[in-house]
Amino acid sequence: MTVPPTRDRKSIARNTILNFGGLSFPLLVGVAVMPIITHNLGAARFGLLGLTLALLEYSGLFDLGLGRATSKHVAEKLAMGDDEVSHLVVVSIVSQLAFGAVGGVVFALAAPLLANYVFVISPDMKAEAISVFRVLGALIPVTLLLVSLRGVLEAAHRFDLSNAIRIPSSLASFLIPAIMSSQGYKLPAIMAAFFIGRIVFCAASAIAVHKAFPKLKWSLPDDWSMLRPLLAFGGWMSVSNVVSPLLVYLDRFMLGAFVGLSAVGYYTAPFDGVVRMLIVPASLVNALFPSVSGMHATGDTTGIKRVFAKAVRNMTLILTVPALVLLVFGPMLLRFWLGDAFAEQGGTAVRILAFGVLMNSLAHIPSSFIVAMGRPDVNAKFHMFELLIHLPVAWILIHRYGVTGAAIAWTLRVTFDAALLFVAASRLLQTPLWALLASRRPLTVQPVH
Repeated sequence: MTVPPTRDRKSIARNTILNFGGLSFPLLVGVAVMPIITHNLGAARFGLLGLTLALLEYSGLFDLGLGRATSKHVAEKLAMGDDEVSHLVVVSIVSQLAFGAVGGVVFALAAPLLANYVFVISPDMKAEAISVFRVLGALIPVTLLLVSLRGVLEAAHRFDLSNAIRIPSSLASFLIPAIMSSQGYKLPAIMAAFFIGRIVFCAASAIAVHKAFPKLKWSLPDDWSMLRPLLAFGGWMSVSNVVSPLLVYLDRFMLGAFVGLSAVGYYTAPFDGVVRMLIVPASLVNALFPSVSGMHATGDTTGIKRVFAKAVRNMTLILTVPALVLLVFGPMLLRFWLGDAFAEQGGTAVRILAFGVLMNSLAHIPSSFIVAMGRPDVNAKFHMFELLIHLPVAWILIHRYGVTGAAIAWTLRVTFDAALLFVAASRLLQTPLWALLASRRPLTVQPVH
């Protein structure tokens, strides 16, 4: 495998740009085709699609943290000069497939319960919803496999390969429902097309991993002891995998249970539109994660501090203006995008969510650094604490204010989360927060041999 000789500013910037392109281009396509999807499916079916994709995201709990754990351990091995990662990769992938299969069976069996008792679904859509949830069960293991393979590529800093697959995969998530709904297909057929697409992209990812690691052997190892440190690290990550998606999607689950699928649709569209701003911090922290993991493995604490300070400053500069634009013109943009009904129901929510997304974007940085420094337990403990607070707050606000209440609840939660994470990062780096953020020393990163 060829590893770039240094992880300097140019390579980090290049990887960030690749990640941003891999996320932003499909987003632009998604914005363009979203009106087609909402028009052809209607508010109720669009709400069901939003719920299903939220459940697919939540299925990451069956990952047990192995995806991020594998990425960190592979990056550390490469930073220490060891490029023999076959056993580590194969053990992780096989384990994730097994756990994903268990999760798929659970969701498939729970499909009637979800359709009949958990969500408010009209009688004429219940059969369709059950079929959708069952196809969702088949999607879970292949989705975990796809994410796992992408993590291996990113650990090797092969963001070119990972984004070459991410772009068509993300485009398919928008184009499949847009094209198929235009042809009159129902949601079960659309979800089946998702399943076929994920299998194709998994195969492409496996080929890319082999290209990044020519020495990689796909045979099952005799020694599975390396699974233990992965699970030890991933244990706390799995707690976050359980709680974090619930914190993100709890609002629409409550809307579906208390108000109905139409309310979910009116909330999902502005929420998904606004939170697409998170592609910026996601692009940056994904590019930084293997480098910070490597710096932590080699004891370069000074380098971690410099990268952290620069990342926070850049994120603030990049996202403050877009957040202000949404705060002022959000309802008008929503009306232009999806029409009067969505603007009337979700206009106020857009403005509230704009501030929340800015806070959540900044929180991505300490959250990722904390995990890269080997403390996933910090994020997990914060998530559990926040859930205890968020659950009653969301319950009250959604009951009282509906879609707007959901936006308020989510924004309050992510703002509190950001405050906790910055304080925790400051303590782990043993530097007062004000001094850390005020640092303007040049960015240097520990070389990887």
